[in-house]
Amino acid sequence: MMKYANLSLLQVCIVFFIGIWLGFTDFGFTYSVYFYLSLSLFVLFIISFLMSRSHSKLKLVFSSIALLLVCSLGLIKTKTHLPKHQKAHFTHKLPKVLLQDEYISFEGKVVKTLKPNAYKDKFEVDLQSLNGQAVSGKVLFQIPVSSGTPIKSNSKLSGFGQLKAFQDPQNPQQFNYKDYMATQQMSHVIDSKIHEIVVEKQAVFSFVGLGEKARQNIKESLQNHNFTKEQMGIIQALLLGQKQDIDPETYDRFSKAGVVHILAVSGLHVGIILIILRFLSRGFLRFKHGRFYRGGFVLVGIWGFATLAGFSPSVLRAAVMFSFLSFALNNRRKTSAINTLAMSAVFLLMFNPYFIFQVGFQLSYLAVVSIVTLQSRLSKIYRPKFWLDRKIWDIITVTITAQLGVLPLSLYYFHQFPGLFILSNLLILPGLGILLGGGILMILLSLTDSLPDFLSSLYGYLLDLLLAIVNWISSKEDLVFSDIYFTKSMLITSILLLFSLILWNSRRKLLSYSLLNLSLLAVIVITHLEFRNQLQQKEHVIFQTYRTSQLGILNGSFLNLYSDKTYPKDSIMGIYHIKNYKTLKGVDTVELKGFKSIYKFNEHRAFFVLDSTAVYPKQGFEPYYVLLKNSPNINLDRVISEIKPKQIIADGSNYKSDVERWQNTARTFNVKFHSTWENGAFIFPKD
Repeated sequence: MMKYANLSLLQVCIVFFIGIWLGFTDFGFTYSVYFYLSLSLFVLFIISFLMSRSHSKLKLVFSSIALLLVCSLGLIKTKTHLPKHQKAHFTHKLPKVLLQDEYISFEGKVVKTLKPNAYKDKFEVDLQSLNGQAVSGKVLFQIPVSSGTPIKSNSKLSGFGQLKAFQDPQNPQQFNYKDYMATQQMSHVIDSKIHEIVVEKQAVFSFVGLGEKARQNIKESLQNHNFTKEQMGIIQALLLGQKQDIDPETYDRFSKAGVVHILAVSGLHVGIILIILRFLSRGFLRFKHGRFYRGGFVLVGIWGFATLAGFSPSVLRAAVMFSFLSFALNNRRKTSAINTLAMSAVFLLMFNPYFIFQVGFQLSYLAVVSIVTLQSRLSKIYRPKFWLDRKIWDIITVTITAQLGVLPLSLYYFHQFPGLFILSNLLILPGLGILLGGGILMILLSLTDSLPDFLSSLYGYLLDLLLAIVNWISSKEDLVFSDIYFTKSMLITSILLLFSLILWNSRRKLLSYSLLNLSLLAVIVITHLEFRNQLQQKEHVIFQTYRTSQLGILNGSFLNLYSDKTYPKDSIMGIYHIKNYKTLKGVDTVELKGFKSIYKFNEHRAFFVLDSTAVYPKQGFEPYYVLLKNSPNINLDRVISEIKPKQIIADGSNYKSDVERWQNTARTFNVKFHSTWENGAFIFPKD
């Protein structure tokens, strides 16, 4: 039918992606409207198909309706996953205002264990009841770290806890944890303690639970040998897809070296596993139906590895894609890598449309698409004659095209670029197959208590060699370009330029050259405009900081930071909220100063700082803004009556009890009030 409709598989997949993206846009309609829209398009699809069989001129109409139907299916699939359209979702059962210390009762199933932080063990929980009402939906459940009772995947969890919604970031340009958790389909967290919950083991089978149990058994068996803590962290990341035990500094060094992708089990790892499995299963071809048994063996191996790695998005994508590829190879069919990649993405998005927002999902697909489409073109530039030369050139071309594919997203999300990525991949990628194959052998031998010490020592030496190479490369900090100014507009135009390269067609040179030149022109123009705007930007912001006050006055790429607290000159840039702010705003210089009493942003709007001295001018002085800091002992009724401010701001240096009292007073006088404790940083409106 696709041939009859003159539609390619890639076109259908792209239209489906558009439908998924549109599904996250709120058009204000009920779910039934989207359902009847899809149903109507399906009816039109059938009618146009029947009519086009006898009227060839209607084939274009049929193709258009078919694409609209595919788009609507992507849209309605997304709408089905949104809490807004799920009647049983727990967010519909909540009171309009959740009290801060209010406890709720809950029951749920532990989906999987998440990475803990220094204070909390974290778990993804699928709720089954809330305050006695049957509900659905996922929450983040957390208890104090090392509470004693292990909570495993697939366990039944019940008890009491404080239910809280995730909050927006308190300072501008900070990581938005609320948005990130929304991509994981979680909007709330339940805080509890170990004595407030009951954990019951369930007999229901779960692949996630099976993988978690297998990983725990492997970890315990490997700990019986002489692997160091750092080596164990690398093994768990490299083979088990678990990065929880990797030291943050080690992870940062892998990132600076440009090889952090080897710590996230993805297409590279699954591709190597596929090669190993096909090599081991060649003997099946000697038997009757051997090709069928070989295909089954490879699929079981791929999905067994995915289970062991915890079904992360990157693993799922790779497992699905290489399952399609394995089927094609096993049946000696030619397959388009792009079509295989597109079908794997459709399969995953049908399973969970939220994958489209996950950074790892985006990075992995762009990397593979770039390798598939651009590597063969780049490799033609040089024709090596010798085997070693050819292998080195292959690694270089694959590395360059992969880095080219992920470059726009890397600059946008991480604002850094590893200058030695070619060298690091040349040194590390050739040995990755040995590390993976050797790691699998270590695991199998350790589980059967037959791993000799000399073999574990040899593998540990290889891991130390890997770490030494990474440490050496990452130490060349002058070649790690960080804090790169890169905006969303620059991201969009860069991706358009990338796709103009990917879609290049030598048979349509005029169109290809036109698209390439237009996208290149767009990148140049947008980059120029963004840097010009960056040099002209002005902003005044009161940051939310604990027990101190900080006012930032931004002028172009220069930030004046007025603060109660002093910092060493070389450490100002490293303050968490300032570091994020300067990167996103393109700040080159930060100058630390002490607070003044009065700031004049323009002729009409003065800003007065009322600190613990509680002294303020009382005659002829009417500032538009007043900042209360360091909990001044004042009668706010009198202050408002005498200086008549239009807006009062209370920052994080004040006691919360004082802020609550002032807020009530401001409400009585109908004066705007902003608490950075509750509402985050205050950005002064532009006149």
